[in-house]
Amino acid sequence: MTHLLAAGDVVSHLTDYELVGPYFTAHHFLLLMAAGVMIVLFNTVARNARRYPARTGMTSLIEVGMVWVRDEIVYPWLGEKDGRKYLYFFWTLFFFILISNIIGLFPAPFNPWMRGATGNVSVTLTLALISFVTVQVAGMKKHGWFGYWVHLVPSGVPLLLWPLVWVIEFIGIFTKPFALTVRLFANMTAGHAILAVLFGFLAGVAHYSNPGIAALSSVSSFAFILFIMLFETLVALIQAYIFTVLTAIFISLAVASDH
Repeated sequence: MTHLLAAGDVVSHLTDYELVGPYFTAHHFLLLMAAGVMIVLFNTVARNARRYPARTGMTSLIEVGMVWVRDEIVYPWLGEKDGRKYLYFFWTLFFFILISNIIGLFPAPFNPWMRGATGNVSVTLTLALISFVTVQVAGMKKHGWFGYWVHLVPSGVPLLLWPLVWVIEFIGIFTKPFALTVRLFANMTAGHAILAVLFGFLAGVAHYSNPGIAALSSVSSFAFILFIMLFETLVALIQAYIFTVLTAIFISLAVASDH
């Protein structure tokens, strides 16, 4: 009954795991894995695209993904002129988050810790800070250092309210990366917590003496695990999309003539 209720130690499953002391952990390794996959994958795709005019297999899939990010996220919010300046950034951001999310769903032995790097708030905070810096740099490049900060207040605001509105807008700059951090972290952590509970149910089957209950628990747990894995694959894509599109929106607001 303890295994049925507790479903194993879920908290330890969600926390980081030290590999070489506290300075190199499982999440560090998973981040390096995601970066390595991206380097190998995109170099292979670029090489195949030059050699073979007809796009097939993974080359075609990646190209479709890149065109989708460009035409459905970047250009609609930034326009073609400004969008081209940041296109490589958005491609890198989207695919890095997507690959990191998917690696977190890999079972052993591909991912022996059954963890995802984006389930670590430090990782999502770092990604949000990269987005934050890019937004501020884009705005200051467009309007100049002084002009960007002055034009935080929309035109038409009464002079008496100008200082108050400026403070509100200034605080809003820092709430945006916070929202990015929490959204990605919470969604990916929730999925891993559910999977940890279901795997705990499956592991606890051996403690049942009644074979009928054990069989029913095994089938039910496996069915739910399969469903959640498929659902989490969709969530991995959706969260990469949301993080990227919100970053595009924030940059579009920063470079707008009246922001």
